[in-house]
Amino acid sequence: MPATTMANPPRTSDEIRQTFLQFFKDRGHLHLPSWPLVPIGDPTSLFTSAGMQQFKRHFMGEEPPPGPRVATVQRCFRTTDIEEVGDLSHCTAFEMLGNFSFGDYFKRGAIEMAWELLTGVYQIPPERLHITIFLDDDDSYGFWRDVGVPDDHIHRCGEDKNYWFSFPVDTPGASGPCGPDSEIYYDYYPERGTRDIRVAYDDERFLEIWNLVFMQLYQHPDGRREPLPAQNIDTGSGLERVAAVLQGKRSVFETDIFLPILEAAAAVAGVDYLGGHATSEQAYAIRAMSEHCRAATMLVGDGVVPSNEGRGYVLRRVVRRAIYFARKIGVREPFTARLADAAIGKLAVGYPHLDENREFIKRALAAEEERFIRTIATGSQRLESLLERLRAAGASDLPGQEAFLLYDTFGLPLELTREIAAGAGFTVDETGFGAAMEEQRTRAREQGKFLKGEPSPLVAQLGADHSAFVGYTRVEADSHIVAILKGGELVPAVHEGDECEVILDITPFYPEGGGQAGDRGNLRARSGVFLVEDTQAAAGAIVHRGRVTEGEILVAETVDASVDTRWRSGAARNHTGTHILHAALRAILGPHVRQQGSLVTPDRLRFDFTHLEQTPREALAEVQQLANAKVRDNLQVAWRSTGYQEAVSAGALAFFGDKYGNEVRVVEIKENSGVFSAELCGGTHVHQTGELGFVYLLRESAVAAGTRRIEALTGGGAEAHLAEQHERLQRIAGKLSTSTGEIEDRIDALQAELDRLRRQSEQLQRLQGATIAAALADAATLVNGAHLVVGRVEAGSTEILKEVADRVRDRLRPALVVLGAEVEGRPAFLAAASPDLVARGVHAGNIIREVARTAGGGGGGRPDLAQAGAKDVSLIGAALDEARRLGVAALGSG
Repeated sequence: MPATTMANPPRTSDEIRQTFLQFFKDRGHLHLPSWPLVPIGDPTSLFTSAGMQQFKRHFMGEEPPPGPRVATVQRCFRTTDIEEVGDLSHCTAFEMLGNFSFGDYFKRGAIEMAWELLTGVYQIPPERLHITIFLDDDDSYGFWRDVGVPDDHIHRCGEDKNYWFSFPVDTPGASGPCGPDSEIYYDYYPERGTRDIRVAYDDERFLEIWNLVFMQLYQHPDGRREPLPAQNIDTGSGLERVAAVLQGKRSVFETDIFLPILEAAAAVAGVDYLGGHATSEQAYAIRAMSEHCRAATMLVGDGVVPSNEGRGYVLRRVVRRAIYFARKIGVREPFTARLADAAIGKLAVGYPHLDENREFIKRALAAEEERFIRTIATGSQRLESLLERLRAAGASDLPGQEAFLLYDTFGLPLELTREIAAGAGFTVDETGFGAAMEEQRTRAREQGKFLKGEPSPLVAQLGADHSAFVGYTRVEADSHIVAILKGGELVPAVHEGDECEVILDITPFYPEGGGQAGDRGNLRARSGVFLVEDTQAAAGAIVHRGRVTEGEILVAETVDASVDTRWRSGAARNHTGTHILHAALRAILGPHVRQQGSLVTPDRLRFDFTHLEQTPREALAEVQQLANAKVRDNLQVAWRSTGYQEAVSAGALAFFGDKYGNEVRVVEIKENSGVFSAELCGGTHVHQTGELGFVYLLRESAVAAGTRRIEALTGGGAEAHLAEQHERLQRIAGKLSTSTGEIEDRIDALQAELDRLRRQSEQLQRLQGATIAAALADAATLVNGAHLVVGRVEAGSTEILKEVADRVRDRLRPALVVLGAEVEGRPAFLAAASPDLVARGVHAGNIIREVARTAGGGGGGRPDLAQAGAKDVSLIGAALDEARRLGVAALGSG
């Protein structure tokens, strides 16, 4: 068929992105926005790694699609090739252009549109395009021939190259949709001809630019494949690769996508990279710095912050790899924020949220960079100490497990460990390192398996006619008992005192979810009463957990299901409180604030959110003031059902860990003609913000790196807390013989008096120190021509202890002094060696470490001066006995 031809084909990445979307919109496709890099409602995946990911449930037939034809530009992130990033082709972050069909067009339509876009719109010469198809896919072969592809440009491959599976093929019993695919390759060297070419295996000559997946079969656990009810299309075309082709470049790093970032990285490194004057090592590092900072920018922009687990750990690894390569080529100044600036400048056209969060992204990366530089110093120090011990033991090989511990716990890259070890004459057991790494990956895979939400076989027997939830509008319902579970078995009846789980046909009880605690209440039957102590969504049903308090209850019996209204209203009040708090935090701290978790009970609320540093008290005061202003305004709280895409497009906040269908519930707090807060939420809420009464922030604390937590009270809970605090304040005022308004002045005066007395005490101790030092010097033992002084002294601080040791050391030369004292209720030890003894090999740090260990402590320090703390005051004497033994040994061999 003839292709559409454009006068001016797209060249820049922005033009390619826009041209792709317009092409498919003109052909009846619905343009949907990109998913965030953190998948929404898909806890099975750490990151969005493909364009089809947001359509999984539609392809699986679990939910109807938003339309028969869809097109997206999806930002993606993969760590598969992270160790290769820095070469000319590999990336962790990329954009995937995709068109999708849900039971609409199939192979012919996908092939015709792909060919038209590539040859007619992009104007890629047809002779430069080669096609691979699955071995027996004669339909695709025919359709490619129909659009004009010659026979010698169509190549058949096996399952390893041209078959797509929605499940891991190496897992026995795995099942799911699958089907053949057809890949389109660009030929960089058509002059070499077509004889004996292996398109799918020649990366140097051919570049894959589009993959068309024909999802037509379902594979059963036993390996059988049968046709799906609908035939679907899933395609993916890498924007970076298409840009390389249309801009006449061999590498994605030569395209306009990376040039501004590479320019910034080269300026940081002081190297003329773009002018071709960088060494291969410098060029590799500059590309790694650029790609990783771009990827990190996109991740932080989607709410990921560096941490030691999950997504945050991956982000940390990406940032630290960039820093490591920068340091390898001599970069010592901070650079990640500078490169993030360049990345945002290029990406903002397609992803304006990055520009909105620019300052937060830069701060997050700069903080992680500063943290890693400190880590390198600590890790290197630990490695050097480890190598010293290994050398003393006669070893010349660093065990792989130790290298992995340095990498995993202290963040020291293997490359840096290898470099430091080699400088000390050691080799690294990299096989052992790899084994330890694989062991950790295996654990991570096991932890990452999604185990929730599968209906149990017992509940499956009940069919679908149960657990209808009516609790948004009612707290009572006439219900029938569908099932009773006791000890993991279905039973017909339970009696007084029995603990069990009850499933109803309809229920007003809200099951725990979205951070909100499950409802409590009663199920009253003619024959007995069941106390509901918790409500959970489990095994495909709403389960009421509790015990029979009167008589008995029976399956099929009618019950009056009644929610404890005080419990429900408290939970609803605090749930609305989290929404107000979230909106207030975003207004005061910035749009980077995103909910990371919450706990809503009738008594209190807890809210976790992304923020890099401790929230200043002034900012918390502003947040509380804004929240209470909205409470006083008595704003309407309303909820409605709408489509997921419509809700998100209208600005409603969705949370990555939650699972959403096409139809979602939006809770809005309305303000004048606008909206103060809008969130996708399945929880229960008040109808007016005034019902909260008052919001009081108890405390703000750290949960993990980049995640903060606020605990708060509302309503009666806030009132009771403030009354209790006021009562406590009055008691304190009474003890201080002053009024509540003058407590601070009274405390300041007492503190000043305490400081004066403490200074006076220290002056007395210093005066006594000369006497103590003289007595210790007189009691010194002469060992091998050196003085050994070991003793317990009265000292109110480690500073006094050090002064006494200095006095003794100054009076006796050469001298080794080890002192012990009780300081603020805990043992404190100090060792000091004169310079001439240090020259003889005496090490105060090594001695004090063993001394403190005797009293249950630890420490260390320099060869000439070291101090340590311990736990057990009763063991100070035993520790000093050990000090005497160690001192004699050190001086005897010195």
